[in-house]
Amino acid sequence: MQADDNSGTTLESRKRPVSDWRTRIILKENVGLTGFPEWLGSSYEKLRSLVMHPEYPCFFGTLAERRGEMFYSYVPSKDISGLPATMATFARLANQPEYRRNNIAIFFEPDSQPLSHQAYHDYFWGALQHLHNTDPHPEADFQPDPDDEAWEFSFGGLQMFVVCACPSFNKRHSRNLGPGMVLLFQPRAVFVDTITNKVIGREARNQVRERLRAWDQVEPHPDLGFYGDPGNLEWKQYFLADENLRAAGRCPFLNRATRADQSRNGSPTAQPGLTATDTGDAATSSSASLGGVSEPPFWSDVGREPTHGVGRVRQPDAGQSSGDAEKTGHVQMSGVPVARLHRKQTADE
Repeated sequence: MQADDNSGTTLESRKRPVSDWRTRIILKENVGLTGFPEWLGSSYEKLRSLVMHPEYPCFFGTLAERRGEMFYSYVPSKDISGLPATMATFARLANQPEYRRNNIAIFFEPDSQPLSHQAYHDYFWGALQHLHNTDPHPEADFQPDPDDEAWEFSFGGLQMFVVCACPSFNKRHSRNLGPGMVLLFQPRAVFVDTITNKVIGREARNQVRERLRAWDQVEPHPDLGFYGDPGNLEWKQYFLADENLRAAGRCPFLNRATRADQSRNGSPTAQPGLTATDTGDAATSSSASLGGVSEPPFWSDVGREPTHGVGRVRQPDAGQSSGDAEKTGHVQMSGVPVARLHRKQTADE
């Protein structure tokens, strides 16, 4: 089928080539890995096998994986010190037309034994809080309160719906994507039709709800809603209970204005974090402090590396294998600049 003469393109030419998933791994300022922890490869394969299943409820996620509209990253040993730099790179890429519909999945290194649902809850909200606290974008100082219907998590000026998937979901299988915690960040552009430039209709989203009923062993969560609807709060949908229990109380996330007010008034700033029984030895380590507020021990600067230029990847030391690089903390990269991400395969739109 030939498109109109003004476009000069055919449907065939509009097929998007899909790159190897490893070329889309972001680590701080770098994009593309050839050497990475073994657990990351197995975690990715598990996620892909689930989201590519024909009955997987969220076809938005299935399409993103099929079309190569996914970036990936990972967090070793719950050290999230590099996560802000990773998300800053993702935000820059997502603002480019080619990647405006891309999501990013952040894989956390699996624990030797799965944690409690509350522990994953605390890790999740701790990670979001840390990202917000370190967000250099000027709009970060003026975000509405999470209990405002207009609130959506943002970083680098990019609004994103966030999904936490973790092994403690026993009934809500759609939120269990592998052996470790996985954070999925979906820019709002993902939910906008590229042809009509309108928000994807309620009918399509209702289809997702029906697929959830078939996939999960529990009804769709009562806190699930649609952005912009009266009474809908986005934060309640980020980390769900495994049972159909509504989120109670205030959001664990505190925006900068609220934190500043509480600091001036001398009120305690309740921070999500793990108890000694959940963190083990980590509970005895020193807490990092950000903006004068004490934060959980896993918000450390351990392992922070110097940057090597935005959009360029770092090579291993001469004579060093990818395995040796991993052991010494140096990661072998593929040599792919951000602006030249290559693609090899082909997928239908």
